[in-house]
Amino acid sequence: MKRISRTLGQLLAVLTIIATGSLTAAAPASASPGDGPVCILLQNTWLRDGPWNNVILTLHAGRGFRIHARSWDGNWGDPWLYGHGAEAPDLDGWIPAWQCQ
Repeated sequence: MKRISRTLGQLLAVLTIIATGSLTAAAPASASPGDGPVCILLQNTWLRDGPWNNVILTLHAGRGFRIHARSWDGNWGDPWLYGHGAEAPDLDGWIPAWQCQ
């Protein structure tokens, strides 16, 4: 009887850990707190120092992006978002607006 109780207790502990891990993995990470809404990146995208300018780093799909400002590129008329991604909350830059949901 003691062995069954211990085995059942271990099984419940493992199932609890698995369930908690599943819930945590399913929730997308969001950018750090601050002003502006958070959108979720639809695919990997480059954070740039200006619209169509130099790439600073790559932000990953499913992660949050905190929007501080919106702008349109004068050359192409494309909308761009200024802010920071969850991977680098201290580094602001620009991404194309169509990368966010």
